[in-house]
Amino acid sequence: MQTLYYFPVLAIPIVFLLYYSGPLSAVGLTVFATLVGTLAFIFSAGGIYASRDLESIVVPVVILGHIAWFWALFWLAEILVEAQNEQTHQVLEEAEKLELRSLDFQHQQKEIQSHSRALKERISRYQQIRHFTNELAIMLKLNEVQEQVEIAVHRLFAGPHHTESRLTLFSQPDLPKDGDSLSDWMVKHRTPVLISDTYQDLRFPEYRFKKNLSIIASPIVREEQVAGILTVECEKPDHWTQEDLRFLSDISNIVSLALANAVYFDKVETLAVKDSLTGLFARYRFDERVEEEFSRAKAYGSTLSLVMFDLDHFKKVNDTWGHQYGDQVLQAVAKVIQSQTRETDFCARYGGEEIAVIMPLASLENAYQIADRIRKNVESSRIGEHKVQVTLSGGVTSVQSPMKDLEDLVHSVDQALYQAKEKGRNQVVKASS
Repeated sequence: MQTLYYFPVLAIPIVFLLYYSGPLSAVGLTVFATLVGTLAFIFSAGGIYASRDLESIVVPVVILGHIAWFWALFWLAEILVEAQNEQTHQVLEEAEKLELRSLDFQHQQKEIQSHSRALKERISRYQQIRHFTNELAIMLKLNEVQEQVEIAVHRLFAGPHHTESRLTLFSQPDLPKDGDSLSDWMVKHRTPVLISDTYQDLRFPEYRFKKNLSIIASPIVREEQVAGILTVECEKPDHWTQEDLRFLSDISNIVSLALANAVYFDKVETLAVKDSLTGLFARYRFDERVEEEFSRAKAYGSTLSLVMFDLDHFKKVNDTWGHQYGDQVLQAVAKVIQSQTRETDFCARYGGEEIAVIMPLASLENAYQIADRIRKNVESSRIGEHKVQVTLSGGVTSVQSPMKDLEDLVHSVDQALYQAKEKGRNQVVKASS
């Protein structure tokens, strides 16, 4: 009977362990309870043989019942624990999925932000290109275009590191200067190039001896020929990207159009202001210039001389050798006159075989000496395949106090030229005061 009282006492730590099982498994608790119950059963079973009363028999049965109850209790606990673990596992899986979704969302958000920044930068750049295009559209001089391109490209690619932009135009298409391997490469491949680090790039040896640079360059292609190269250098290696290279390529296409416009404008202007045969200035430009110089001389009291040449017996040259040969004679005489005059002098084809020279700040005597030297050089020349000798007659005048207007100056030089013709040609006559 005493062992019956012992077993409930032994059940107390089992319940305590069950309640605070925490990390212990239900199987461990069950084994422990079974061990305790078995020991109690053994102790109680000894009473069966010592006493045959009913109570001695009931005690072991009760203990076995308790053991079975504990087994059932721990089995139910195991089910509950497994259910709780399964629920916890599901919660953890859902939490992990949510975390992965959150990370994926953050990654997508960063990509969108990065893409948005790239788009904003691209939009900003192309807005700058539009402004750059508008700037170039109003420039028709080649040197102005070149200067503006270098300034604008430097502005477009400016950053935290020092950069230099340069537009190099070739003297002739597809003909870069000797020793420029980058320009040679451009002429050969006709495509933009990115040099991440000049020291490590073996294609362009002249850059290896400079400090480490990052370079992007694009050819200026005009009429299917490389007319130049647009280059941007940065002092930081690996600075430029393929996007920068594409941007520079777009700029070079615009520059190519601007340069073509400048070249065409120069040609049109040349055709408009210069005589197509002799290369001298046209008559209307002479009229404008002589009026400017005459007004300046009258206003400041400075000297101004005017020379008028006429080829002697030029009609005979045309009739004898043909007009094509006559054109050659005119061209040759024009070259002699240009070579013998000063840089400040203004040579123009006045009409037919007449050539006028405006000589600012030249006295009458100085102008006469220059004109007579020209006459002698022409006389000693043998022109063209027929080696024909031609001569010049010339008149020289200068601004004098009695002259009231430009017509007086022109009339004076005409009279001097007429006198040279009357005196037998092949001579220069000074206008009388």
